[in-house]
Amino acid sequence: MRLPDADPAQSPELAAAYEEFLRTRGIVSNVMKSFAHAPAGLSAIVDLGSYCRYGTDLTEKQKELVILITGRGVAYAWHHHAPLGLKAGLSEAQLQALRDGQVPDGLEEAESALSAYVFAYAALKGVPAAIFARMQAAFSPRQITDVNITAGYYLCLASSIIAMEVQPDAPQVLDAATSFHATAERA
Repeated sequence: MRLPDADPAQSPELAAAYEEFLRTRGIVSNVMKSFAHAPAGLSAIVDLGSYCRYGTDLTEKQKELVILITGRGVAYAWHHHAPLGLKAGLSEAQLQALRDGQVPDGLEEAESALSAYVFAYAALKGVPAAIFARMQAAFSPRQITDVNITAGYYLCLASSIIAMEVQPDAPQVLDAATSFHATAERA
């Protein structure tokens, strides 16, 4: 990482932000530590991330499609979310298609429309009318908004991971995050 680690023992605000992230995710990942020098900003990111993971009107599979598409070129994001994509029902072949920048075969129409939409959204060149029409046919205005919020959040994280050269989390951290996420889904 390009900046030194911030010490939560030196900042009650940072300690509170880490505590909230531990409560909602089970770990403090390296990407979250990369925001630690701005504790109020980290807290805002934690809150938005909690909404994206647990508060949207999207299925787990739909959320993972959004996350995997926006983070497909970032190894850190891929290592965190490919296992969750598999758990949500995506196949290895579908993951590879996503990584290659393609809408995977074998998805339901709504998931296919969502994938095409997020690929266009993440390219930052606009979303063609035909793709938006497919989204409107498959999703409510709330769900489309949730897709936008989630894709925007994960684009922010992906950009920050690249800029700050965030290093991958240790395997035990990934395992703890995956286990915590599975427990949170059942709650």
